[in-house]
Amino acid sequence: MIHHRSRSQRLFHFIVLALLILPRVDSLNAAEAEPQAFRAAYPQLLQMFPEAAPGRGLDRGDESGQPAEQPMTYGLLLSAESLRFRATPTDEGRRRVRQAARWLLDNRALAGDGKPGWGLPQAWQHRPRNSPYTITSAVAIEGLLDALALKSFWSATEREEILALIRAVEMRWCRELWSEGFGGGYFHYSPFDGDPPWFCVNAPAMFLGVVARLLREHEASLPADERRLLTERMNALVRAIVSQATLRDGAPYWKYIATPNPVQSDRANDLIHQVYILWGLEIFRDAGGALPWTRAQALESVARHWKGERLCFYALDEARVKPGNREAPANLWGAGMLLAFEGRWGTAAQARRCFAVIERDHGPFPRVRVLPREVSSDGEFYPRDAAHVLFGLAHAGFRE
Repeated sequence: MIHHRSRSQRLFHFIVLALLILPRVDSLNAAEAEPQAFRAAYPQLLQMFPEAAPGRGLDRGDESGQPAEQPMTYGLLLSAESLRFRATPTDEGRRRVRQAARWLLDNRALAGDGKPGWGLPQAWQHRPRNSPYTITSAVAIEGLLDALALKSFWSATEREEILALIRAVEMRWCRELWSEGFGGGYFHYSPFDGDPPWFCVNAPAMFLGVVARLLREHEASLPADERRLLTERMNALVRAIVSQATLRDGAPYWKYIATPNPVQSDRANDLIHQVYILWGLEIFRDAGGALPWTRAQALESVARHWKGERLCFYALDEARVKPGNREAPANLWGAGMLLAFEGRWGTAAQARRCFAVIERDHGPFPRVRVLPREVSSDGEFYPRDAAHVLFGLAHAGFRE
């Protein structure tokens, strides 16, 4: 039997349906609008990196005061521009991706020993200029992997050149810059550290992420012996990193250098180094790896860097640091890396809050400064620090 509804009944059901649908439409519109603020800010900051030499500029770690090409800047720019191009391809974006990738390819062995890896153009501590570093090389590889993820962008020859370089750097680290210890093993900070080398957790953790990505995204391109060694190193490194984690109410933290260490360091990690560690570990998790804490607990660990609307240099529950130092403002690259972390794995509200601090305390945007005026008179624009913010905006605005 067919029942015919009256006009009033049909109107009632239409209203109920509309009420059910409208909140969903509003939430979809809000979700679609959320990345727009980051996308609008992105080209403003990008124009601070001239297309002809985007990685060239002053660096606060270089006492010479002369501009130089920074490999880390190129790596961060390559990641950011690859993410932007995937979402909104343009001719400028294509040029910038190619230019940054080409620079890393052509400058793979600046130390002069013929071995691949990237570092700093200036001398630092006991290490000579152009010494490769684990952290810088990890950032460069991350950029190259993001560039390789672009579909129909590279020729077969170009893809093979990029992939061959990634493999060469990672295999060098696995064979030459590796030590057993701490329940597993770890990559060295650089080739110029003592015996035994110190386990500076953030740099190997960041490198962990690119090893996990290579194994997951390009497994078929790896010879069996390389795949086996990479897997062994990855798993041993995770064991070592986990062994050094301290859980405070479930949230993981690390010392800057694992103890015991030859330099007798008990230093706490600040925001940038905490996020470097978490970045590599969460990529490992995304690649199928298991960790003894949840992603929510990882996000909670960086949430403790907030005091009201102030983003602090150290976590507020870090007992090894005096309260005054603990609550000092975070520097620019720490805020930029946090923006990337929350933009990729956190909530839109978390990323929006982080970017508001960058605009308020490190502006005027886009000429961002390393520290707020209240604690530093240095208003110089340092590309390597600012590139972390561009990286953050890309993950907050263009991540799929």
